[in-house]
Amino acid sequence: MSKNILMIGILFGLVSSLVFWWLKSPLGTKAENMHISATYNEQQGYEQFVKQLPQQKWDKMNWNSPFYMNNGGLPRYIRDCEAYITVSEILVKQEEPKEEPKEEPQKELIEKPQQEVQRKRIALTFDDGPNDKNTVQILSILQKYDVKATFFVIGLNVVKHPEIVKLAAQQGHEIASHTWSHKNLTKLTPAQLHDEIDRASNAIFEAIGQYPTTYRPPYGAINANVRDEIKMKSILWNIDTMDWQHKTPAKTLANVKLHAKDGGVILMHDIHKETAEALEAVIQYLIQENYEFVTVEELYK
Repeated sequence: MSKNILMIGILFGLVSSLVFWWLKSPLGTKAENMHISATYNEQQGYEQFVKQLPQQKWDKMNWNSPFYMNNGGLPRYIRDCEAYITVSEILVKQEEPKEEPKEEPQKELIEKPQQEVQRKRIALTFDDGPNDKNTVQILSILQKYDVKATFFVIGLNVVKHPEIVKLAAQQGHEIASHTWSHKNLTKLTPAQLHDEIDRASNAIFEAIGQYPTTYRPPYGAINANVRDEIKMKSILWNIDTMDWQHKTPAKTLANVKLHAKDGGVILMHDIHKETAEALEAVIQYLIQENYEFVTVEELYK
């Protein structure tokens, strides 16, 4: 009797378990919600899902292993194809779009105009040459510093040393007239005036192939009569180094330092060796003071 009761209990338990399993398993769900294919398996579904994606997306995605819900005790290889694809969000971990760093607007670079340095202009002038020693030394110093000057030459000396006048012109210096024989023009007759100017101009032309356009009256002596007779531009000076008087290089430099100014015309004499000796220091000082060296013709353009 007891054995029968035991067997009935075992059978009842098995039936209850089967009923419970049936209700909980996907097989017990409504037909319209469940489509089972025993031929579909986990690996095939995963490969087919991956092949649907473009290669570019495949390369960029961060893939995880497939994830399946083993619901109701079904074997893991039995899956519904449609249900499998619909869980793609948990199969694939998509990279969150990264925010592109916002580019800060570039500040417009405004080029500030460079403040132009006002260069002062000054003219070095030499009277009474050419001299076969001192003028040559002066030309060498001028060439060393690439400085242009104006030479007011005397006709008589031009005839003696035309090669020096020609060299000065070739180096870019201005050749101007200081008359034929350095006479005081205010004391000459009109005929004598023209003789002094014309003979000097002709000597210069013979040396360099062109006539001078400016002249300097000896001693700076000029009056209305001279201006009326001589139509060339007369050039005096406003900075006198007094080199002809003291003949001391240090004093020549001191006078330049004391009187140098924009638009200055410096008077020196290339017949004195002390002037040649002072020249380099004078040029160095004027360069340091930001002077631009020009010829007389350039200064009065």
